[in-house]
Amino acid sequence: MKPSKSLFMVFLLPMLIVVLPAVLLLVLATQVLQDQSLQNHQLQSNDLDTLMQMATFDRQLSDLHQRVTEVLSQATDTNLSAMQRYSEYGIINLELSRIGQSIDQLAASPLIYDLSQESADTLQRAFFDYRRFVDMANEAATLNQGDAGYYLREAQQYFTTFNLFSQQIFEALTQRASDRHGESYQALTHERNSILWTGIGLFSLLLGAAMIAAWRINQRLVIVGDAILALSKRSDQLPDMQAVKRLSQQHSGTLQRISASLLALRDSEHQRRHAEQQVHQLAYYDSLTELPNWRLMREHLQHSLETNAQTGTYGSLIYVDVDEFKRINDGIGHRAGDELIKQMAKRLETLQPEGCTIGRLSGDEFAIIVDGLDEDQLKAAEKAEFFAQQVSHTLTQPYCLEGRQQFLNVSQGLVLFKGLEESIDSLFQYANSAVHLAKRGGQNGLRFYDPEVQAQLESRTELERDLRLAIEQKAFVLVYQMQVDNQGRSIGAEALIRWQHPERGFVSPGMFIPLAEETGLIVPIGSWVLHAACEQLAAWQATEHTRHLVLAVNVSAKQFQQPGFVDEVATALKLSGAPAHRLKLELTESTVIGKVEDTIDRMHQLKALGISFAMDDFGTGYSSLQYLKRLPLDQIKIDQSFVRDVHQDADDMAIVETIIAMGRSLGLDVIAEGVETIEHWRYLNAHQCHAYQGYYFCKPVAPEEMAKHCLAPPPVLA
Repeated sequence: MKPSKSLFMVFLLPMLIVVLPAVLLLVLATQVLQDQSLQNHQLQSNDLDTLMQMATFDRQLSDLHQRVTEVLSQATDTNLSAMQRYSEYGIINLELSRIGQSIDQLAASPLIYDLSQESADTLQRAFFDYRRFVDMANEAATLNQGDAGYYLREAQQYFTTFNLFSQQIFEALTQRASDRHGESYQALTHERNSILWTGIGLFSLLLGAAMIAAWRINQRLVIVGDAILALSKRSDQLPDMQAVKRLSQQHSGTLQRISASLLALRDSEHQRRHAEQQVHQLAYYDSLTELPNWRLMREHLQHSLETNAQTGTYGSLIYVDVDEFKRINDGIGHRAGDELIKQMAKRLETLQPEGCTIGRLSGDEFAIIVDGLDEDQLKAAEKAEFFAQQVSHTLTQPYCLEGRQQFLNVSQGLVLFKGLEESIDSLFQYANSAVHLAKRGGQNGLRFYDPEVQAQLESRTELERDLRLAIEQKAFVLVYQMQVDNQGRSIGAEALIRWQHPERGFVSPGMFIPLAEETGLIVPIGSWVLHAACEQLAAWQATEHTRHLVLAVNVSAKQFQQPGFVDEVATALKLSGAPAHRLKLELTESTVIGKVEDTIDRMHQLKALGISFAMDDFGTGYSSLQYLKRLPLDQIKIDQSFVRDVHQDADDMAIVETIIAMGRSLGLDVIAEGVETIEHWRYLNAHQCHAYQGYYFCKPVAPEEMAKHCLAPPPVLA
């Protein structure tokens, strides 16, 4: 017999001695255990089906209850039209009927009856009462009655009762399933152990014989097998095979030839991998900086295009070119020039954030790919510009070359991309064109390829600069719009900021206020408005016909959340001498969202000073009774968007009437802004709105004009 065949038989025979009897034993044991497992499985499946049914309609009712709450809330806020409300209520009733049938079937089942008949009856009664109060809440909301909330709270109590008894039944069923599973598991374990110990005895005898036969080759085959397994893995690290080397030296024949072959294979694989690494490095990486080269950057850009197309966000390709690098290279020598390029590469790598890839294209040109900037084009451009400014700042710091400092400037061209509309070559061409435009404007230039984006950024940058200058120079003025009661008599005014730019002329607050919010400049602007308004309020106290006015001042979320805001308000009142009870702060819903507890605490501190509060633009954000009733408010303002067509638009009518009713139920005054016609005033007055503000009564005017309006006779509601 040949050595190879002999080696094979020595290995095979012990395996057959053990495997064949083991297979027979396994078949027998499997058949016995399978029959018993099928019986237990059927019983457990019945219990599981019942548990799943319980969990399903419990979850369905919870989801439906949440939907009922949301629909009623939307109906109360009149965010739903009449047709939408009827449609939603119809769906809710159908779902309630379906769930009710499931509950009746489950409660009538023998399984539930045997477990807890009392809980099953209570479950049915709780669901019946819950459905009854939901129907009444729906009816109340549909008829614009004020009792929908009461019925909904009663429905909530029965919903809680339903959940309680549903949980009791579910726990009883779960315990029954668990007990049955434990019993079946013990029986099955007993059978399994009996077979197992019998098999272990027989298997031990067979295994002892096999081990005696296999011991001779076991160690050697393990060494050879481990070596083969290690070589088959595509890991970066190859095995050293010291054991295989010893095996080839200590043995002859088949084992020696196998060992020698494995060693030769290892050496060949090592050479192959090394060659692949060299080829890959030369093909995709720059030899000087070890950054990705032109070819690899193209692949990264393609991947970025696909990624940003999926996410719907903008990315940016930034082309970086050293200004007058030839002059620098000629002045310091090519070797020093190469060192300069390497130092630039290391600096760029320190700036590399997540989603950013940096590569060297050629000579003094680098490319940067930035992914996932923003969904909005202008915001994405702002972020790309900010990163490019960081690049410029980092690269223009002095370099130390051969004991001397060296300075350089860089120009950058930027192009935005969002999807697969543009090709890779086109984007590189656009970025290159943009960098040439930047060079024309002087050194350290930065330019977008898109003229519209560039113009928007330049305009925004210029406006921000002018805004900062206006803050320093206190170039703003306050105008005041009168607020009147239902008789048209003046009761207060709102302070409104205006900016008269020396070159741009009047700059709309809708333009510079959002910019101030984004840049944080709203805080110093808001501080100036607060102090100026308090000074004007103090001045009005000196005149009889303006002494009664309450002055409303808008406060941004960022300003309100400043740690020292309460102290600042107190200081403004003290310095101006203005009465605190005549000062009203108008907050938006964004001030409250996410910081409810801090907001409430700060409002109470200001209320202690005598200051009142109004919720501005009510109905346009995320108003919720859950937090609205907790806020120490005095007034809510109906946004002008709902007032504009209130006398002819059914949806606006419903929204306005709901807000007025909500204010009345919470004990809050309601003031409507944007009242521009007699029709607006007539409709709002008929529905018992408390106060009004708009062009029909008074446009925003200077303080002295406000005094004249207070002296003028009020308009008559015809």
